[in-house]
Amino acid sequence: MQKKSLAALVATLFAVPFAAHADVTIYGFISSSIESTKATGATAGSASDYKSRTRVVDDNSRIGFKGFEDLGNGNKAIWQVEQSLKYFENGGTNDKGETATFATRNSFVGLDNASFGKVIVGYNDTAYKSMTNIGLNLFGDSTAENNGSSQVYSRAETRLKNSVHYFSPNWSGFQVGVSYGVDEARLNNVKADGTVTNTNGQTNTSRISLAGNYTNGGLQVAAGWDRQYDRGVSNASGAAANWAGKNVDFYKLATSYKFATGTFVGAGYEFGRFGSSTSGADLKQDDWTLSVGQDIGAATLKLEYSSLGRLKGATAGTEDNYKAHQWALGADYNLSKSTKLFGYYTKITNKSAQNANFANTSIYTSGVGGSSAALAAGVDPQAFGVGLKVAF
Repeated sequence: MQKKSLAALVATLFAVPFAAHADVTIYGFISSSIESTKATGATAGSASDYKSRTRVVDDNSRIGFKGFEDLGNGNKAIWQVEQSLKYFENGGTNDKGETATFATRNSFVGLDNASFGKVIVGYNDTAYKSMTNIGLNLFGDSTAENNGSSQVYSRAETRLKNSVHYFSPNWSGFQVGVSYGVDEARLNNVKADGTVTNTNGQTNTSRISLAGNYTNGGLQVAAGWDRQYDRGVSNASGAAANWAGKNVDFYKLATSYKFATGTFVGAGYEFGRFGSSTSGADLKQDDWTLSVGQDIGAATLKLEYSSLGRLKGATAGTEDNYKAHQWALGADYNLSKSTKLFGYYTKITNKSAQNANFANTSIYTSGVGGSSAALAAGVDPQAFGVGLKVAF
């Protein structure tokens, strides 16, 4: 009787709060792999290599809370707070010394209308990132992922701080989006060599992103443009600096098709133009990817190849030194709707001046434990791993 009374009391205490917040959804996943990893061939010599070792890694695990309030007439107030678990397998601190905190991933508040679309304000993936992926990233969230600013493909992807976003409704398969991030710092001009000047006043390193996609059955097509204002680069090294009037632009086209047989094929191309903050022409570099997948019952086999081209406009004789490419081969096996086993092998080959890294479980050859952690140029990261993912 005492146990039943206690259970009834606990149920009563929690009944009202849960009823009051019945529209709140808790979601996310926990994913981890054990892998063998190394990166050899550093331009500076073997002392800068990442020696072979076994790692346990967090495959971009996260937890989020989201909800809405129905305002009537097809209008809703929407919100979301999402956070990365930041290397939970290492006690919540990654190799750059970053720790798990609140709202580290897409977090926003906004309005959604069935006819007009939605507007959100906060910290969120750009339209360029969220609308041009269209399934090409077959190894998303694992070490083998190829997308991101320090990776081989889709280098304009970002999650935008201090930003406002609009996403349209789906119009017979068409959808468009736009993102704008403000610059709250407004720093003085700083060349890539460290020279500070007020010649052109303060920079305004805001960012705008436009994208659209079309879906028709198994076919998906997407295009995007992203501009980072006042972000010049050095013609000699490619290092970023704040320099008024020197912008960074990216353009992207992507397409994919999923056949009724479970076969997936996809391709993406991205072109980047970098305004130079030193003498010489603007820099240009492109990248592309090819993806193939095949469903076989509860299993999926997948293969990706991505390539980063030469840096046109770099110091004479060095353009090819900025190339890189990546192979990824893997398989998933679904144990249930929310749990899967997976395995992968991936290798990045960097030329002497390039240091493309793993997307979510980056490795570093210097400065480990701090914000200056970096991967040496010329090393070739590779990893073989198996993991388990549980979604909720």
